[in-house]
Amino acid sequence: MTDKDREDLRELDEIADRAGGYVSFFPDAKQHVDVRGILAYCKEKGIEPIDMTLREYNRFVTWDAV
Repeated sequence: MTDKDREDLRELDEIADRAGGYVSFFPDAKQHVDVRGILAYCKEKGIEPIDMTLREYNRFVTWDAV
């Protein structure tokens, strides 16, 4: 991902945040990701979200009960 791609993505995130949320890119509607939690975690750790391990990422994924 280039710096321009990151800037574009950050801009889209800010637009979505002002509109009240984020657009889900997951095909399963029962899966939810705490994007704000991920951003706070990455800021605390000093990393970019793309650099998270799967284990770190999965801490922020929840599923609706059937």
